[in-house]
Amino acid sequence: MAKQYDVIIAGAGPAGLMAAKTAAESGLRIALLERKKDISRVRRTDAGVIAINEYIYGQVATFNRATQTLVFPVAGFSVKYEGPWNDHRYGFHFYSPGGKRFKVGDWAELKKDPVKNSKGVALSKGKLLAGILAEAQAGGIEYFPNTNVTGVVVEEDGITVTTNRDNFQGHFVVAADGVNSRIVRSLGLNKQRQFSGTTRYLTRVMTGMEPPEAEGILFIMTMYGTFSISQVCDKDHYHVSIVSNDPKDELETLLERFTRDDPVFSPWFRNAKRVDDECCVVNTLQAVERPFYRNVIFVGDACWSYQFSNALSLTAGYHLGHALTRAFLDGKINEEGVASYLEWYDTRIYKPHGQLPFRGGNLTEYLTAEELDYLAALPAEAAPPTASFTRLFHTILETYMPLADRIREDHPAILEKFKAMGEDMEKNLEEKKKAGFPNR
Repeated sequence: MAKQYDVIIAGAGPAGLMAAKTAAESGLRIALLERKKDISRVRRTDAGVIAINEYIYGQVATFNRATQTLVFPVAGFSVKYEGPWNDHRYGFHFYSPGGKRFKVGDWAELKKDPVKNSKGVALSKGKLLAGILAEAQAGGIEYFPNTNVTGVVVEEDGITVTTNRDNFQGHFVVAADGVNSRIVRSLGLNKQRQFSGTTRYLTRVMTGMEPPEAEGILFIMTMYGTFSISQVCDKDHYHVSIVSNDPKDELETLLERFTRDDPVFSPWFRNAKRVDDECCVVNTLQAVERPFYRNVIFVGDACWSYQFSNALSLTAGYHLGHALTRAFLDGKINEEGVASYLEWYDTRIYKPHGQLPFRGGNLTEYLTAEELDYLAALPAEAAPPTASFTRLFHTILETYMPLADRIREDHPAILEKFKAMGEDMEKNLEEKKKAGFPNR
């Protein structure tokens, strides 16, 4: 016989844990299912950065360094954190193939007042999750690690979740099972979402690196691959990553070339040591329009992999936990009962951001290394700092649009190449989709 609960939550990531903790503290019977044996061991590429001191999707977080507490003043909750942290995060810097740099944030100036100017804090995601789990268990949840969801059966009298161990039955099921959600896929709901490609990430954890500045995220564009570097919470530890949509790319080989052989960037790694590796594969899908299907509710990356972050996932889980509580208090075990969460998602996520079309293109397929060097070095001053990828896009446009006449005078071919890239966007998107494996 299936075990009976008010709510079954699949996935002990930030969203699932916060939903479980919040709902359990209100007295609901919660089963939290997690496929991992130990959630504190994070193997998926994730630098553990939480954006702070900046409104993103209408939410903002701060970090109290004295008490090591994340505070979310708009949503109205806080999260205690016990573990290492590094708060010197001031935005993004972009390097061109020749080592020229476009600065989003003047880090040397900003780090003079880190409490005021920091845009992010790097935490141990594993310790953050373990701490929330401990609080959720203290609140009364039942936790089932090493449990894989194999199916979801929606019936009139409840929902049955089948797993590799036991069956569970509840009035609501929450799909918090991540970017490649098995629950969303098993219900056939991914077929309604636009697919834009499969992205692979390979990350090497390294110590002893010597980049010029590392108080944020570095993006390095070479003619053979795109890389990123981020200092994580542990002292002198960095994530060095490559990202690709091309299944033919040998990521390990390209990462070796970047760290050992690149004439511009390999000197950063002359004394570096390899500590560990992380990786992940992400199918990029359009946001779920309405994260509800017959008392199955979606939250976090299961809704939208493209923009959800750790901070936003925590916020989403918090809102959902309270919505579930209200549903039982009001005796509305249905879509109307969780309307507050659905309204929050619709007004804060889907309507303003989730309908945006997929855009972009690979600059190295259109511009030469020399042209990329020219563009990176062109702005005379650093752009305003931000940790928001949405705001970052507008910041780049606002920086370069006033420079169009200068670019036309110096390198007229660049603007023609940008025009060609714009005209090719649909074609490039179709090529990315064909190269991917949506597994819907």
